This record gives sequence, C-alpha cells and structure tokens, in this order.
Amino acid sequence: MELLTETISACLEERVKKSPDSLAIETGEQNYTWQELDRVSDFQAARFSGLGIKRGTHAAIWSTNTPNWIITFLALQKLGAVTILINTCYTKSELKGVLSFTDVETVFYGKGYREIVYQDYVDDLRKELAGTVRHWIPIGPRENGQWISGRDFSPEEKDPDLIGRIREAGDETDPKDTAAILFTSGTTSMPKGVMLSHYNLINSSLETTEHMKWDSSDKMLIAVPMFHCFGITSSLLSSMHAGFSMHLIEYYRTRIVLETAEKYRCTLLNGVPSMFLAMIRNPEFGHYDISSLRRGIIAGSPITKEEYMQIRRAIPSLKLFSSYGQTETSPCVSIGDVEDTDEENAASAGRVIKNIEVRIAKAGNNEALPVGERGEILVKGYDVMKGYYNMPEETAKTIDCDGWLHTGDIGYLDGRNFLYVTGRLKELIIRGGENIAPLEIEQVIRKLDWVDNVKVVGVPNEVLMEDVAACIIPKPGMEIRKKELLDFVGTRLARYKVPAYVLEFHSFPANASGKIILNRLKEQAAGMVRDGNYIR
Repeated sequence: MELLTETISACLEERVKKSPDSLAIETGEQNYTWQELDRVSDFQAARFSGLGIKRGTHAAIWSTNTPNWIITFLALQKLGAVTILINTCYTKSELKGVLSFTDVETVFYGKGYREIVYQDYVDDLRKELAGTVRHWIPIGPRENGQWISGRDFSPEEKDPDLIGRIREAGDETDPKDTAAILFTSGTTSMPKGVMLSHYNLINSSLETTEHMKWDSSDKMLIAVPMFHCFGITSSLLSSMHAGFSMHLIEYYRTRIVLETAEKYRCTLLNGVPSMFLAMIRNPEFGHYDISSLRRGIIAGSPITKEEYMQIRRAIPSLKLFSSYGQTETSPCVSIGDVEDTDEENAASAGRVIKNIEVRIAKAGNNEALPVGERGEILVKGYDVMKGYYNMPEETAKTIDCDGWLHTGDIGYLDGRNFLYVTGRLKELIIRGGENIAPLEIEQVIRKLDWVDNVKVVGVPNEVLMEDVAACIIPKPGMEIRKKELLDFVGTRLARYKVPAYVLEFHSFPANASGKIILNRLKEQAAGMVRDGNYIR
C-alpha cells in the first residue's frame, strides 16, 4: 500500500468525484448520497464558521451514532478543527473533566444514551464551564425524527462564495495536523487524550479497507460507537475509500442488530467479541436470516479459539478477521487477510500490516526477542499517535526516544509475521471492548468512610469477557454496604465502570515488600465469583 498524504476532507472530495449519487448513509428513515453528505456538511461548516470555529479550534461531539454525528464531524474537518470525541456513557463529572482538560470551546451534543438525557447535564455544565466552553449546540433529531438536510440552512449559509472560502481554508489544513482526540483509559485516573492526525487516520483506514477487500457493492451495519477509533477508521473513513454505504444504528443492541442485518441485507459487520457472542447466544437468534453478512473485523478484546469457532459455526456466511491495535496506533497493528483460514484467525491477531514495524522486546527496554518468544509489543510507523494531549510525561513513557510505542501488551510473532497477543502489562480491565482503568474506580471507592483498602480487578464473564470486581477490606468493626457503594460509584462514573461484584477480603495477597500480587488476587476474586462468595 502506498501511503497517502491527504486530509479527511480531501478523501471525502475524492469519493464524491467517484460516486456522487451512490448511497453513503442509510438509517431506515432517511438516506444520504455522497454528494448530499458533502453538500450538507459544507453548509454545516459555513454555519460553524459563524461561531468562530476554524483551524485548530477544539470542538467536541457527544452523541450516539447518527447522520448528524457524521455531518458534524465532516464539517469540523473541513474547517481544520480538532474534533474531541466523547464517550456516550460519560457522567456529568467525567464530561466536565475531559472538556476542561482538552480546552474545548464548543460542544455538539445529541439527545442522550439509554437512560442518560444529555440536556440535563448541559443545563448544569453550561454554568460550571462558562469560562471554558463558549457554545453548546444540540445535534439531536428534529421533533419529527428527521436528521439535518439542506432545507435546514439559510441562503446566507449556502452562499457559494462562502462555501468556496471555507474550502480554500480547508486546503490549508496539513495532513499531519491533529484531526481528532480520542480518550483511552490507562493506569492513571484521568483518561488520556490520544492525538491522531489526518495522516494517521486516513492511512490506517486505507490499510484496513485493502486487507478486508471491501468494495462499493457492500453495506456496513455500524454498531460500534463512532467515538471509538474502530468506528472512525474501520467504518466512516473506510467507506470513503471503498465507496460502500453505511447503515447506522444509534448504539449496539442485539435484537436491533439482528433485525437490521436481516431487513437491509447488510454485508459487513465489525465488532468486539462480546457483541458477536451476545448475538449467537440470544434466544431469538435463530429467527433471523442474516446470511447476507459476509465479512467483518473482530477486535477490541481477547477471544478464545473455541469462542471464535462458535461464532463462525453460528454465522457461516460471515468471515471474521481478527485484528489487534490500540487507540494510540490509529488503531490497526495487525489484521487477518482474506486468504487466512479460520484456524489462523482464531489463534492469532492476524499479520502485522505493511509500512509499520513491530518488535517483541523485553519489558522495560527495546531489546528484540527471537521469533516465538513472548515480550512487550512495540510499534513504530505511520500509525503511531502524535502523543497524549497536554501529557508530555505520559507521552514520553509511551513513545521512547527511538520512536517505539510501548503498548503494554504481551505477545509474540511467528515466522510468517502473525502476531499473537497473550496478555497485558497494564492492569486494564476490558469489558465488552471498553478499556477500564481500575485506579479510577478505586479512587472513588476509597472516599467511602467504611473502606479500609480496595483493589479493583477483572473477573471472567462469558459474554463481556471481563466484569469489574471490587475487592474490599472494610475498616475494623464496619461492614460493607454494597448498595451505597454502587450508588456512590454510579453517580460519579459511567455505568460500565460500576462493579458487577463486591467481594470482602480480610487481606490482599502481597509479596515481601508489601506490593499486592495482582495475578493471585485476580485468581482469588475469580474463584469467589465462581463459587458465589460475593456480597449480594
């Protein structure tokens, strides 16, 4: 693959030239061709320019998957703005933290996510962040359920001269400029903002598209969130490269995915392992004809060989390609090829992609290990992030002076350049594809006056891969109050971070220096959950 030096706007422009009247977005109620998508995002960019948004402005999108999300994102890219992508599950305090930290000037927000009504948060934060955020712009559907179209703009916003000036300004955007900041949980309590350039995102999506052999005859059912790198590269930008249409659902729900795949004869479906496992284990699964599905990527968390083969047997038409990556690597590092067997996809994370280097090294240094030997996975190349926003020390810890990004994951390469991921150096919990930093949850729980010590770990879950377990040592003479703990965490952190299990300990396993032996604690926690020895 020849690397491209172009912006996201330029990529869209090329797609419009190739297939202006082809379907770009389908929702079931409202559709957009590529030309319509381009035109409406032009008008939106004109409107945004009136708010003072320009090259380098930080603007956030906080919404489920909708046409308005995509149109807003493209409009911001045309202006050269830096788009801050916000997790739809964030609580008010989490949202306030990331908006303040990333210097956001304008927030574009949707209607809400599940039981969360975003307007409720906005009403409070509008005052609390008055000195930081200048504009709060709703991008939810109109009262009749319709999404934005050309009819929603004034003649002034459609003025050809204004649109021409905006396109000229967009041409000044450098492909190496930051296109988006996405958040990833690490071992720190504050999510880290990963800065990804147009160059990172355009080439990562192109590599994915070529590996998958997607083309303009395809239709992708997008069930992964657009605020994830998976959603940006392997969905939106890949559609620009290949010309396939996107069928949007607001967020993943098993029944909706099954109904949509059958009704609209979708051919492509990407997702995390827990998504596919939930589909095939749903009691209604056999009632749906999803034989139109032909290819997809399975990534985001580990999956066993047995589980991979269960999915393949249940959906024989759908060839799933294993992949490995991180937000910090835009995200793809390795991916399967169409010629790979099910056994190869079940056992590995695919082959290392072209134009990057992967080294398996001893933890803590760059010394390369022989083929087949396990070590930390290091990555160098076009897909490596620009760094963490306003976190130079964290960036230096992750990307060394030789340009190697230290993933914190353990794995090995075989003689054919297949990558096998076998563990994590970091203490991250991966629940349904979401990375969860235990320290963030621990810091909240420690505020309860009856908690003497707490350690949060991941325990096995058949569908989600891992669940959050809070291991608690209560203060002498005090008892664990589970409901209070869950309510306390639930009002401060996103729902997926709330512990599924609360376990009582008298002490944690520790070494001679007093450091907790994490693997042993995780084993004990998993055993307690398995035996039902948790607080109910």
